[in-house]
Amino acid sequence: MKLANPFYRLPLRFDVERLRAEVAAMPPDAWSRHPNDYAGNTAARLITVGGGQNDAVGGAMAMTPALRNSPYLQQMLASFRTVISRCRLMRIAPGEAVPQHSDVNYHWFYRTRIHVPIFTRPEVRFFCEDQEVHMASGEAWIFDNWRQHKVLNPTDEPRVHLVADTTGTSYFWGLVAQAQTGSFEQPDPRCRLVPFETSQRVTLLIERYNVAAVMPPAEVEQLAFDLMGDLAPADESPEAVAAIGPFVQAVVDFTRDWRSLWSLFGDSAEGRRHYEQLIEHLHGKVRGAPVAVASVGVMAEHVLNTRILEHVLGPSAGRTRDAAEFNRTTPASGAGSPAPGSTTPASTAATPKVGFTADLLKGAATARSTPAVQRAAAPSPATARTPIERPVVILSAPRAGSTLLFETLAQARDLYTIGDESHALIESIDRWRPGGGTVTSNRLTASDATPDLVDELRRRFAGELRDRSGKAPVAGRSVRLLEKTPKNALRVPFLLEVFPDALFVFLHRDPRANLSSIIEAWHSGGWVTYRQLPDWEGDWSLLLPPGYGALRGRPVEEIAAFQWSEANRTILDDLGAMPPDRWTEVRYEDFVADPQRETRRLIEFAGLAMDDALEAYVSAGLPNSRYTQSAPDPDKWRRNEGAILRVLPVVADVAQRLGRWPVE
Repeated sequence: MKLANPFYRLPLRFDVERLRAEVAAMPPDAWSRHPNDYAGNTAARLITVGGGQNDAVGGAMAMTPALRNSPYLQQMLASFRTVISRCRLMRIAPGEAVPQHSDVNYHWFYRTRIHVPIFTRPEVRFFCEDQEVHMASGEAWIFDNWRQHKVLNPTDEPRVHLVADTTGTSYFWGLVAQAQTGSFEQPDPRCRLVPFETSQRVTLLIERYNVAAVMPPAEVEQLAFDLMGDLAPADESPEAVAAIGPFVQAVVDFTRDWRSLWSLFGDSAEGRRHYEQLIEHLHGKVRGAPVAVASVGVMAEHVLNTRILEHVLGPSAGRTRDAAEFNRTTPASGAGSPAPGSTTPASTAATPKVGFTADLLKGAATARSTPAVQRAAAPSPATARTPIERPVVILSAPRAGSTLLFETLAQARDLYTIGDESHALIESIDRWRPGGGTVTSNRLTASDATPDLVDELRRRFAGELRDRSGKAPVAGRSVRLLEKTPKNALRVPFLLEVFPDALFVFLHRDPRANLSSIIEAWHSGGWVTYRQLPDWEGDWSLLLPPGYGALRGRPVEEIAAFQWSEANRTILDDLGAMPPDRWTEVRYEDFVADPQRETRRLIEFAGLAMDDALEAYVSAGLPNSRYTQSAPDPDKWRRNEGAILRVLPVVADVAQRLGRWPVE
């Protein structure tokens, strides 16, 4: 959040020894990688989406076990009398640092970050723009994280801060009004101690609502106008100076059209494709613009994306990994839909389906039905002339380690990716999204791959491709795609229609470890893929196989066994119908035990070559993948041992086909 001063020391202090005792009592597996993978930085999650092991910021927050078992940490957070969003302990190893950066994304536009140092020494320095401070143990601080900032720990001991995000109540901002700013050499005589109260039980105010299905126009305008007031040429060239006007005009046009769309569709599912088209239209207008944000020296296109465009459509639009929406084909009775047997007055008849970016922006005066898929903008010449040949598709059950394999193979010189999983790219096409009108699960077959939609999907893939250094492919040159999402476990016949010359890498994992990881993902609440499924109560996480409704009301371990079995059985059946030279398999345990050998084998299978950069990457030891929930441990599955042993017989037939039965 932007603040008037770099640092504020709040008039509260806390019992350092009690804080340290509670932190020291946390188990080692409470600590995980820093969400940005900063070297030497780790974090212990205290408040997260669903109380699980995730770093998401969209969704109802809850305490993790680490915080539930720490009564004084709870009392400390309650003393700020504000609504707490994401909260973590942030640890910097001896001699390490948090590199200089600026927090420019949407989450931080409205939230400030409370710091309470717990383990630190005077040599640890916090820099914000041109000011430098030491935050002493037991103090409470906030700072302007829009400005460039960094932290250095030159000592031989770890530095640990509790860090809590909040929008701030009036009481909290009253504390800020009393805070010290500017000079911090003298102690604040108004500062009061918040002691540990043995018998006190507090109720924390924890953020529950933070993502709208469609961002209201007033908020879009607030974010956009704040950005436009802080623009500057990225360099001194005439092109950069001249680029500011068109950039501003494109953003202004976007806000006007967003408000117009809102007046037609509000946050209804019917307007989704029109909103998406408008977003893509703006992407095309500003892509590569040499315009910067003056106050932080960051490219304006990046801030526009991370602060606005990635957030104007929330989870119900199917644009994020952890909250894709399942849309009912028949609206439920209630607010916003007519009751059974009622009629719709003429004045409130069904909203006309207007092809907004294709028609309204061109001044069309009449409404007409839109096709199932519309192109948001004409493809760029590079996109139109980027043939994809012999893509390499990773297949696996969910939580089998496919992200680690994907991130490793993505370091190959001649492979291009879209940067992450493709499910949002695929399911933004209505026909292929469960609930979009045709399919009811993630199973897609050749009959789902109509020629027009196949062309559209290939265009979308081509438009997102980047190599390991982030560069787009050269126009006219064919490229090799590396594709991965666990939902592809149910899509092999479909993928062969889209990419007839595709090669497949089948990754599988010890069923006990894989089942445990699926169970933990369900418990975490951070892997929700569909909401409001027919024949289902509550949210659904991860892969959606056909027949899921039979698991309604069953324990989560049975759901996990169903997902694991259906994914691996379907992969085995579909690959078994293909020539053996079109696919290979890899055991997760072999891959992590000897990544050099397995990577070389897979690269050779794909007809590619290892280069020095890839050799160096795999020889240095593999990092945790971006979606690792907790520190790897071969016996981690024993946390859920009882539940897993109960369902192992259910998966025995598939495990035997994989050569994994009996389990060792």
